[in-house]
Amino acid sequence: MARKYRMVHDPMLIRYLMSNFPVGTWKINVRLGKLREEYRSRIPERYSGVSKIFGLIADAIVIWKGKVIIIECIVRPGEYYKIQQLNTYERAFRVTEEYRKYWDWPIEKIILTTETDPFMESEAARNGIRVVKYTTPDIERYKNTLRKRQQIPRGSGLEPL
Repeated sequence: MARKYRMVHDPMLIRYLMSNFPVGTWKINVRLGKLREEYRSRIPERYSGVSKIFGLIADAIVIWKGKVIIIECIVRPGEYYKIQQLNTYERAFRVTEEYRKYWDWPIEKIILTTETDPFMESEAARNGIRVVKYTTPDIERYKNTLRKRQQIPRGSGLEPL
Protein backbone atom coordinates (compact mmCIF):
# COMPACT_ATOMS: atom_id res chain seq x y z
CA MET A 1 0.00 0.00 0.00
CA ALA A 2 2.77 2.46 0.86
CA ARG A 3 4.37 2.01 -2.57
CA LYS A 4 1.08 2.61 -4.38
CA TYR A 5 0.56 5.73 -2.25
CA ARG A 6 4.03 7.09 -3.06
CA MET A 7 3.43 6.54 -6.76
CA VAL A 8 0.44 8.87 -6.57
CA HIS A 9 1.95 11.33 -4.11
CA ASP A 10 5.08 12.34 -6.02
CA PRO A 11 3.46 13.02 -9.43
CA MET A 12 0.79 15.15 -7.74
CA LEU A 13 3.42 17.14 -5.87
CA ILE A 14 5.64 17.56 -8.93
CA ARG A 15 2.72 18.74 -11.08
CA TYR A 16 1.84 21.33 -8.44
CA LEU A 17 5.45 22.51 -8.16
CA MET A 18 5.90 22.73 -11.93
CA SER A 19 2.73 24.76 -12.37
CA ASN A 20 3.45 27.18 -9.50
CA PHE A 21 7.23 27.68 -9.28
CA PRO A 22 10.09 28.06 -11.76
CA VAL A 23 12.19 24.97 -12.42
CA GLY A 24 15.31 25.09 -10.26
CA THR A 25 13.63 26.79 -7.30
CA TRP A 26 12.41 23.55 -5.70
CA LYS A 27 13.60 20.14 -4.53
CA ILE A 28 11.55 17.12 -3.48
CA ASN A 29 12.17 14.60 -0.68
CA VAL A 30 14.53 16.98 1.09
CA ARG A 31 16.57 15.72 4.03
CA LEU A 32 16.56 18.09 6.98
CA GLY A 33 18.20 18.25 10.38
CA LYS A 34 21.61 18.10 12.00
CA LEU A 35 23.10 14.73 12.86
CA ARG A 36 24.18 14.26 16.47
CA GLU A 37 27.94 14.24 17.02
CA GLU A 38 27.93 10.64 18.28
CA TYR A 39 26.69 9.54 14.84
CA ARG A 40 28.82 11.98 12.80
CA SER A 41 32.01 10.76 14.46
CA ARG A 42 31.30 7.15 13.41
CA ILE A 43 30.89 7.92 9.70
CA PRO A 44 34.14 8.12 7.72
CA GLU A 45 34.57 11.43 5.85
CA ARG A 46 34.34 9.79 2.42
CA TYR A 47 30.87 8.48 3.35
CA SER A 48 29.58 11.72 4.90
CA GLY A 49 26.63 11.76 2.48
CA VAL A 50 25.33 8.63 4.19
CA SER A 51 24.51 10.73 7.23
CA LYS A 52 21.52 12.14 5.32
CA ILE A 53 19.63 8.87 5.80
CA PHE A 54 19.13 9.87 9.43
CA GLY A 55 17.43 13.16 8.53
CA LEU A 56 13.79 14.10 8.35
CA ILE A 57 12.29 14.15 4.85
CA ALA A 58 10.17 17.10 3.77
CA ASP A 59 8.09 16.48 0.66
CA ALA A 60 9.34 19.68 -0.99
CA ILE A 61 11.32 22.82 -0.32
CA VAL A 62 10.98 25.89 -2.54
CA ILE A 63 13.46 28.76 -2.31
CA TRP A 64 12.01 31.64 -4.26
CA LYS A 65 11.34 35.36 -4.03
CA GLY A 66 13.20 35.84 -0.76
CA LYS A 67 11.44 33.11 1.19
CA VAL A 68 11.54 29.40 1.87
CA ILE A 69 8.41 27.33 1.34
CA ILE A 70 8.14 23.92 2.95
CA ILE A 71 5.40 21.73 1.46
CA GLU A 72 3.81 18.54 2.75
CA CYS A 73 1.48 16.71 0.40
CA ILE A 74 -1.63 14.79 1.47
CA VAL A 75 -3.32 12.50 -1.04
CA ARG A 76 -5.42 10.55 1.42
CA PRO A 77 -7.54 12.95 3.45
CA GLY A 78 -7.33 13.54 7.18
CA GLU A 79 -3.60 13.20 7.81
CA TYR A 80 -3.49 15.88 10.50
CA TYR A 81 -0.09 14.79 11.74
CA LYS A 82 1.32 16.64 8.70
CA ILE A 83 0.65 19.90 10.58
CA GLN A 84 3.10 18.92 13.30
CA GLN A 85 5.55 17.57 10.72
CA LEU A 86 5.67 20.98 9.03
CA ASN A 87 6.44 22.69 12.33
CA THR A 88 9.24 20.20 12.97
CA TYR A 89 10.59 20.64 9.44
CA GLU A 90 10.69 24.40 9.92
CA ARG A 91 12.91 23.98 12.98
CA ALA A 92 15.05 21.32 11.25
CA PHE A 93 15.53 23.52 8.17
CA ARG A 94 17.13 26.21 10.32
CA VAL A 95 19.91 23.81 11.41
CA THR A 96 20.46 21.99 8.10
CA GLU A 97 23.94 23.04 7.04
CA GLU A 98 23.15 22.81 3.32
CA TYR A 99 20.65 25.66 3.75
CA ARG A 100 22.67 27.86 6.13
CA LYS A 101 22.47 30.92 3.86
CA TYR A 102 18.65 30.74 4.04
CA TRP A 103 18.29 30.23 7.80
CA ASP A 104 17.16 33.81 8.40
CA TRP A 105 14.71 33.91 5.47
CA PRO A 106 10.99 33.79 6.27
CA ILE A 107 9.46 30.34 6.03
CA GLU A 108 6.01 29.66 4.63
CA LYS A 109 4.47 26.25 5.35
CA ILE A 110 1.94 24.67 2.99
CA ILE A 111 -0.19 21.57 3.23
CA LEU A 112 -1.03 20.53 -0.31
CA THR A 113 -4.15 18.40 -0.06
CA THR A 114 -6.83 16.83 -2.20
CA GLU A 115 -9.52 17.53 0.40
CA THR A 116 -9.94 20.15 3.06
CA ASP A 117 -12.53 21.16 5.62
CA PRO A 118 -13.06 23.92 8.21
CA PHE A 119 -11.55 21.83 11.03
CA MET A 120 -8.34 21.11 9.12
CA GLU A 121 -8.05 24.71 7.96
CA SER A 122 -8.45 26.03 11.51
CA GLU A 123 -5.84 23.62 12.88
CA ALA A 124 -3.43 24.56 10.10
CA ALA A 125 -4.05 28.31 10.53
CA ARG A 126 -3.38 28.00 14.25
CA ASN A 127 0.08 26.73 13.30
CA GLY A 128 0.76 29.34 10.61
CA ILE A 129 0.22 26.86 7.80
CA ARG A 130 -1.58 27.57 4.55
CA VAL A 131 -3.83 24.84 3.15
CA VAL A 132 -3.88 24.51 -0.64
CA LYS A 133 -6.45 22.26 -2.26
CA TYR A 134 -5.10 20.62 -5.40
CA THR A 135 -6.07 17.54 -7.33
CA THR A 136 -6.03 16.01 -10.80
CA PRO A 137 -8.17 13.33 -12.48
CA ASP A 138 -5.65 10.55 -11.81
CA ILE A 139 -5.55 11.47 -8.13
CA GLU A 140 -9.34 11.30 -7.95
CA ARG A 141 -9.29 7.86 -9.62
CA TYR A 142 -6.77 6.70 -7.01
CA LYS A 143 -8.88 8.04 -4.15
CA ASN A 144 -11.85 6.06 -5.46
CA THR A 145 -9.83 2.87 -4.88
CA LEU A 146 -9.64 3.61 -1.15
CA ARG A 147 -12.03 2.11 1.35
CA LYS A 148 -14.92 4.45 2.19
CA ARG A 149 -13.56 5.13 5.68
CA GLN A 150 -10.26 6.28 4.13
CA GLN A 151 -12.05 8.58 1.69
CA ILE A 152 -13.71 10.67 4.40
CA PRO A 153 -11.24 12.80 6.36
CA ARG A 154 -11.25 12.19 10.10
CA GLY A 155 -12.40 15.32 11.82
CA SER A 156 -14.06 16.69 8.69
CA GLY A 157 -17.42 16.94 10.43
CA LEU A 158 -16.08 18.66 13.54
CA GLU A 159 -16.51 22.30 14.44
CA PRO A 160 -13.20 24.17 14.32
CA LEU A 161 -11.60 24.41 17.76
